[in-house]
Amino acid sequence: MKLKIIIILSLFCFSAISQNIKQDSCQLFFKEIGIRDFNLGSNYTLFVKESKSLKRQFKKEDVYGINIVTFSENIILLKEKKTVAFNLKFKDNILMAYDFEVNIGDFRTAPEFYNRILKSLKQNKNTFIRGKSHSNMVTNEKCSKNFGLNTEKDGSYLYGGISYVSPIWEQQFNDYLKATGQDKE
Repeated sequence: MKLKIIIILSLFCFSAISQNIKQDSCQLFFKEIGIRDFNLGSNYTLFVKESKSLKRQFKKEDVYGINIVTFSENIILLKEKKTVAFNLKFKDNILMAYDFEVNIGDFRTAPEFYNRILKSLKQNKNTFIRGKSHSNMVTNEKCSKNFGLNTEKDGSYLYGGISYVSPIWEQQFNDYLKATGQDKE
């Protein structure tokens, strides 16, 4: 009898663990460093409701059936004040993708700051971030995640994002990039 109970409990625990692993496979975990996390598949109406309670100002535009929502938030990132620019993409009121960008300084100071961020992230669930690479990306059967450091003329930017992998979504997103001229960059 005790053996049956142990077997049943262990099966329950293993299925719960595997569900958490599956759920985590399409999530980013940057809240620990001060960057807001969003859940793919969440509803636009809930986002608007949360935005009203936080008094968040955002801009929304509809391009090829994709609702693009942009806004910025001030955060504390490794004890420094920074501004995060978010870009959320909703299709049929469902969050299909989001990305963020943070200016972390000039080309001299940004790599050290980025390495400190990597050290902070080693302790959380973003297992796709490995080593000291300035570009990290992973794609599974459901989603694609990225995180890295990008240096431009006006500064160095920490960036990251996640999106569902779907042929329909990919085509609509490619149409959006063509329509806005971003496919040539």
